[in-house]
Amino acid sequence: MAVEFFSTLVGYVKSLKLQELVVFVSYPLGFGISILSIRWFLKRRQPPPQERAALYAIDALLFALLGVFLLQKIYDPILKLLFRDMFLSLTALALSVSVFSISERFKRLRWLTYTGLILSLLVEVVIIFTTDLRLINVLIPLRKLLILLSVYPALLALLELLPSKRLRRLLAFFFTLLMVGVGIAWELGVVEFDLKAFIGLAVVAVASLIYSWLLVNGLTLAERLLKNWSVEAEDREQLLSSLQQLALVFLLWVYWQVGVHTLNLGDLVSKLENLYLIDTDIVRINLYNLLSASFLLWFLYTLINLLKKVVKFLFPPQEREEKGGSLEAVVYNLGILFVVAVFLAKLGLTWKVILPLAGALGIGLGFGLQTILNNYVSGFILMFSKNIKVGDFVELPGNAGRFINNPSSTIFGRVEDISVLTTRIKTLDGIDILVPNSTFIGSQIINYSFRNHYVRVRFPFGVAYSSDPKKVKEILLKVAYECPWAKNYYKPPQVWFVEMGDSALIFHLLFWVDIREVWRNAYATVSHGLFDWVNTNAWYKLKEAGIEIPFPQQDLWFRNSLKVVLEKDDGTPLAVFDKPNLPQREGENNTREGNKSTTPL
Repeated sequence: MAVEFFSTLVGYVKSLKLQELVVFVSYPLGFGISILSIRWFLKRRQPPPQERAALYAIDALLFALLGVFLLQKIYDPILKLLFRDMFLSLTALALSVSVFSISERFKRLRWLTYTGLILSLLVEVVIIFTTDLRLINVLIPLRKLLILLSVYPALLALLELLPSKRLRRLLAFFFTLLMVGVGIAWELGVVEFDLKAFIGLAVVAVASLIYSWLLVNGLTLAERLLKNWSVEAEDREQLLSSLQQLALVFLLWVYWQVGVHTLNLGDLVSKLENLYLIDTDIVRINLYNLLSASFLLWFLYTLINLLKKVVKFLFPPQEREEKGGSLEAVVYNLGILFVVAVFLAKLGLTWKVILPLAGALGIGLGFGLQTILNNYVSGFILMFSKNIKVGDFVELPGNAGRFINNPSSTIFGRVEDISVLTTRIKTLDGIDILVPNSTFIGSQIINYSFRNHYVRVRFPFGVAYSSDPKKVKEILLKVAYECPWAKNYYKPPQVWFVEMGDSALIFHLLFWVDIREVWRNAYATVSHGLFDWVNTNAWYKLKEAGIEIPFPQQDLWFRNSLKVVLEKDDGTPLAVFDKPNLPQREGENNTREGNKSTTPL
């Protein structure tokens, strides 16, 4: 049998034209030389894994194009079939080398892929030139098994490019079931693989390599570019996260399209479309619509998050917080409405279906959804009325963190985001507070930056009655002119003599500040740094000028004689002191030595 096989093979080779035989033999030789040349180059340069993978992928693409061109130069049908399968196998081999050069976890399985591709090609040669039908019936399933075994490790290695470990495990389990199902379906003749399947695998490999490059190098370049555009760290982080998610969505979409259109899985889609989860006269939802609608929802939501940041960056840096932030909130909330509408339409839930359901459930859900609808409508009122905008500094009743020992009964912070139901406010302590939108409509809210960002702050000071008011005013004005927060060019500072108190003369120092600088000034991380700076410097300057800052004092007088009784432990008297009131001067001295004074009873 072996002698007959080799004699048939040799006879066939002798019958071939020399030109076709040279084309057939030169292609694998050139491929092997290119692979060895790349390996020699990589050993000398030691580039990163992504660059190594890119070189192998480019080599695979070039030889795939060369194979398609040379295929037209071969006219013998058997040799044409062998050459097509050979250049597809070698292209898949180069792509596998590219994938395994990045993946470390499945690197040991690469020999299973390489061996499976080569053996499947040799088995096909035996199938073509043997005449033993029993052997053919054994080799055909063996060839299919070798192809599946060679593809499976490469697919697992591609999954290592995904950032989420849970997603990798889920897709690994899915691909394992898919390979088993495809193998059974292929053996039973339900699906057939042809040239499109190998092209699809090549597309999967290239898309995965592009995604890997984006994660490693692309996001780094994007972050550097955003820094040059003066994008704040929080916005920059959200934008990069949206880009990463969008790239992942695109990669999974490529995987799905390749599986449906090149692996001949159309029958699987048809079965999913006929598997109904809800099948009524009004609503019909099948499993395929649910999966595709969920994927579309993910894609559109990621796109909205990306679009709202891009719209914000259209404004110059000095207007991004106010105008850009407000437009960002509008784009996001309107985008959510659009995304929900598209998701429901994809499921087949149009307004003709939703309105009867809403009418039937309206009475029961009306009271439960009243608060939600109130906050939802209030959010749009806030965005379009612009009474509260992103970037505004507001104060409202409430506590901003008892855990951090903040005893204040008010919340002061910056409006960071106006979402569908709540408004997010970041306090000076770095705490995010989610306030229902209806609170800003039905309650009194102090907006420190409604028209402009300049506000006047006042600092009370009490000095002794012996102080010169003119000198006190001069010292406090000097403090105001030296304060790094004071915007004296906007309006000059003032000192008011407001009250003659019980034990002090009360002065108020007033000057204007930019509330934005109080928030992010380099001199302090919290606004209390402003009060700390003013009070500290004013205290030192008043002390240097000899101006006393009094503290509350009281004089204590005893109307009757003071009687002191000393007792023993058992309660019996030991001694009794009974003297008249001490002189006033002596009493004052004694009490003030202990920072106390006396007053008559």
